[in-house]
Amino acid sequence: MRYVSVDLETTGLDPLKNDIIEFGAVLDDLKNPRPLEELPRFHAYICKEEYTGQPFALSMHPTIFRRIAEREEGYDYVYPNNLGKAFQTFLIKNGYVLEKDRIVRINVGGKNFASFDLQFLKNQTNFLNSVRISHKILDPGILCLEEDDESIPCLRQCLERVGIVKEVSHNTIDDAMDVVKVLRAKLGSVFVK
Repeated sequence: MRYVSVDLETTGLDPLKNDIIEFGAVLDDLKNPRPLEELPRFHAYICKEEYTGQPFALSMHPTIFRRIAEREEGYDYVYPNNLGKAFQTFLIKNGYVLEKDRIVRINVGGKNFASFDLQFLKNQTNFLNSVRISHKILDPGILCLEEDDESIPCLRQCLERVGIVKEVSHNTIDDAMDVVKVLRAKLGSVFVK
């Protein structure tokens, strides 16, 4: 099964008030896994004239803001209303097919994607005009749930439960790749016989 692991970095938790500043995605196929370093990646910083955010989130991302302010070479920068088309172009280059000027439904994987990232994409971009997302989301948290848990585990806990001990980087490509690692660890044997 092909899916796209998606992650966002934002200036806070409120999709109506705070802003997307970084978008990252990694394409994977659980039936035909490729080495992690060969997986196609899409990364872009989101440009605006002004950003609104919460201190804790703003303080986490000085490098992102410096890159956006200076338009540091070697990175892609898009405005919110261009993100969907830019991502659509990437998906087409990687084997996805247009259907009525939109991508055929894609499966998305991501930690808290449905309740967090998707809400930002809906409220701040025209992403869904270019990309159709399945309503069924692969969230690794439920796959890593253990009997004594009082809540669904975070990405760091999911990584630990599949034998990867590391901090979550809050870099969209790294975090999207961490989701791929967890999903492969939990689902890989189901798809690859």
